[in-house]
Amino acid sequence: MSTITPKIASELADAVYQIRQPDRTGNYALEINPGLRKAFDLEPKNNLIIGETGGFFGLYTKKSGFAVIGEGQDRFRKDTVIAVRGSKTDADYLTNFDVGISTGTNNQSVHSGFEETFSSMRPTMEKKLKSRMKQVRGEHTIHCVGHSLGGALASLIADWVKAQFQTQVKLYTFGAPRVGLNGYALTNTARIDNHYRCTHGADPVPLVPVWPFIHAPTEGAGEYRLDGSEGIKFTAHSMGITGTPGYRNTAKADDWGELKKQSTRFLNQPVRLRYEDRLRASFTNYWSEKLNAALITLLKDAGHYSAIAGQATVSSALTFYDRLARSLEKIAEASTEFAEQTAGLLGHMLVFAGKAAVTVTKLTYQFIRWVFETTIGALNRCVKKALESL
Repeated sequence: MSTITPKIASELADAVYQIRQPDRTGNYALEINPGLRKAFDLEPKNNLIIGETGGFFGLYTKKSGFAVIGEGQDRFRKDTVIAVRGSKTDADYLTNFDVGISTGTNNQSVHSGFEETFSSMRPTMEKKLKSRMKQVRGEHTIHCVGHSLGGALASLIADWVKAQFQTQVKLYTFGAPRVGLNGYALTNTARIDNHYRCTHGADPVPLVPVWPFIHAPTEGAGEYRLDGSEGIKFTAHSMGITGTPGYRNTAKADDWGELKKQSTRFLNQPVRLRYEDRLRASFTNYWSEKLNAALITLLKDAGHYSAIAGQATVSSALTFYDRLARSLEKIAEASTEFAEQTAGLLGHMLVFAGKAAVTVTKLTYQFIRWVFETTIGALNRCVKKALESL
């Protein structure tokens, strides 16, 4: 079973941005380097996939080129690649921030905006893949590749392709956001033959949407951390802007074994935070993960985790955090220990969001809800800058 190298995968994820719209002659062009051309036939003329983004209640949707299906050449001659572009338009940004929850093709809960765009692409993609499958006999691998929003869509595509065509599927993502809830993450991991999830240390996009959305745990270590940058910086999301690390610059290796794997630091590890230690927090990837783990630990300690996680599958994002805030208020009222644990979590969240001067006094629903809004808002503002810089 063949594997695309980090170098080829990152070049594909970057090149596919070119097919967003046609040129002056009405044709879609994709200029690629000789090495990439030798690996896959990516001519958009017969292999372009159009998708829709930006819809709210059927309004403001826009169609554009979103993906290209490439036939393997040379050593990849029995393979197929699906390369998906990331955000480039205002409509794409609406899709990223349409953080509702809907049911995906695997009957699991996923990000509404991502699912809507994927659904708009699926009929054409299915037709083209059925035609491709008739051409290829024997062992066949479909490689799904994408950066940013393209990585999220590539994840949904890979999951669907595996179920629909029962062939080998590999997924390669760069700076992708979280696509679904726990059920989707586990199902996706179990289905996909391999997932190479690449991130930069300071990239804000892989940190959102926040819990209950999670990344699919990959085999072995959690992700390929391509650089060791600290903090959370919107420039860390780029594919290759001059003066930034750029995913293409940090994924030049010809073998995945050459890249560093980053284990999920707080997976299944209880984290309890003390209020007096809150000033240790900072606006970093590390603390984003730790705050997620501390919230989950508090809910599990209080016996509320299963109920809250279950509510996520039947709630909008706004309704879910409203219910979560009400639950934390009740948890804090239940005992002094839980009140201290709740205050510790909220205090660290405030410092993370740049509100160190705000003190936690009364653990009311209104205050807890505001802390969640403030924390999520700080992340989303950085994500918005990252997407606008592409």
